[in-house]
Amino acid sequence: MAMAMAMGVLNRRAARAAVVAAVGVSALGLSAVTASAKISYEFKASPHTVKAGARVHVKGYASNDDDLFQKFCVQQRQATGPWRTVKCAHGAVFDGGAVDTWVRANHRGTLQFRGALYETDWNSHKLHLQMVTPTETVKVR
Repeated sequence: MAMAMAMGVLNRRAARAAVVAAVGVSALGLSAVTASAKISYEFKASPHTVKAGARVHVKGYASNDDDLFQKFCVQQRQATGPWRTVKCAHGAVFDGGAVDTWVRANHRGTLQFRGALYETDWNSHKLHLQMVTPTETVKVR
């Protein structure tokens, strides 16, 4: 009798643990679905090989379907140096904006460009990096 009672308590505990785990997993799944947002972007730099002193055309845009303030910026770096912001769009809610600019390639070597989408949250007015585009590389001879 005691053995049967102990088995019943263990089975109830196991069932309770299974229910709690199932609820937790489904809550995680729902939060992932509701928290995901669609980011769309386009970014390009051309030409991919230039002489020193020539200009490179860089253009792109990005937007996120979140209802947050967004700003799209073009960034560059020489070789493996730090990223430096070249130009930013004005930005808006739902739209990071578009940038269309020319950059002079002053030094020989590798020049890299990328687009960066910044966003704010509702509790802060500080922009934080949300996404970067794949890097476009330009060889400067």
